[in-house]
Amino acid sequence: MEHPKVAADYLEPASFFDIYNEEDFFLNNCLLKGEFIDQEKIQRPTLEQVVVNHVTFSSCDFNRADFTDVIFKSCDLSNCQLDEVSFYRVEFQNCKLIGTNFDQSYFNNVVFENCRMDMANLNRMNLKNTDFVNSSLKDVSFNENKLVKTHFRNCELTKLTALNTPLKGIDLSDCQFETIDLDRNYLRGLQVNAEQAVFLAQYFLDIKIK
Repeated sequence: MEHPKVAADYLEPASFFDIYNEEDFFLNNCLLKGEFIDQEKIQRPTLEQVVVNHVTFSSCDFNRADFTDVIFKSCDLSNCQLDEVSFYRVEFQNCKLIGTNFDQSYFNNVVFENCRMDMANLNRMNLKNTDFVNSSLKDVSFNENKLVKTHFRNCELTKLTALNTPLKGIDLSDCQFETIDLDRNYLRGLQVNAEQAVFLAQYFLDIKIK
């Protein structure tokens, strides 16, 4: 896992709206803090070496954005459109991403830690070196994904749906779920704990455990 390459002590304070000063919607080497961004729509914005701290993005659309070496701290990106976005060395810390759309995005060295991602859409994605840690992914759509070195650690996964997604090497043993919808054709190699194994046996094989 590679972490964002950001020299936090040398970042220049800036406003997100400075992105409009560049013809190609580009922000780099800066600190964004304490802003409210409402329903902005930008095609292909680029952020490089940026820390975003306590910023709310309300129903924004950043289709095909490129985020490289970016840290989001205590931000709210709920209901934002982040589809077809490239994330490289990006961390989300204590963020709210409820209903956020990441469909067809690319994750490489991405961490979600202590995040609320309930009802988010993460479909048809490529995930490489991606960690979900101490986060809530209730009722998340996680279909048709390609996973390489993807980890779930102490996450809430109730009602998560993961169809047409090979789960070989995925370890859910320290995660929690009351119900979960997985594709039986792609379960081979999935690691679960004993209680989860009982649920899956009952769900997929109609085995009654007494």
